[in-house]
Amino acid sequence: MTVKKEIFKELKKEFLDVKENVLLSEFTTFKIGGPAKYFLIVKDKEALKKAVILAKKNKLDIFVLGGGSNLLVSDKGFNGLVIKFQVLGFKLLGENKIFSQAGTSFGTLVGFSSLNSLAGLDWGAGIPGTIGGAIYGNAQAFGKRISDNLLEVECFDTKTLKTKKFLAKQCKFTLKNSLFKKNKNLIILSAIFKL
Repeated sequence: MTVKKEIFKELKKEFLDVKENVLLSEFTTFKIGGPAKYFLIVKDKEALKKAVILAKKNKLDIFVLGGGSNLLVSDKGFNGLVIKFQVLGFKLLGENKIFSQAGTSFGTLVGFSSLNSLAGLDWGAGIPGTIGGAIYGNAQAFGKRISDNLLEVECFDTKTLKTKKFLAKQCKFTLKNSLFKKNKNLIILSAIFKL
């Protein structure tokens, strides 16, 4: 049995829905991108952590995919494990704070905040993609940035295999940039916003 088949067998043992050679063009807004060697959709944080640990054990490169917007994927694809992060959900915390999972779409969170008479993220109504992606690239429009309303970010560190929290001021936000772009070991899991 080849090493590739052994790795896939091990992934399949833990995740029944893991797939091989999935075209990433189906998951990007620009509709481009070759195949991922292995592709997995995760719907909770524990599954993400388990997938990362398994990938590290098998020396697989990892790429975490959110909404696939603002992303150019090579026609050669990705020779590792692509994890599509679909951990969704949000809730009010008190009168003016919102907790959001990283996989929640930006537009959905804007709608939720508006329904609750909260302002601050409304500028992002037309921005595609997820909250995790918006934080990663410090999304902005009309002179406002997502970092303006961010209080805290929860991440999973693929190097230490531990969950960490960062206050907004620790995230090194600049124009379309953040700590998370610079440190590829950090996967954004959730965030808290003050509106």
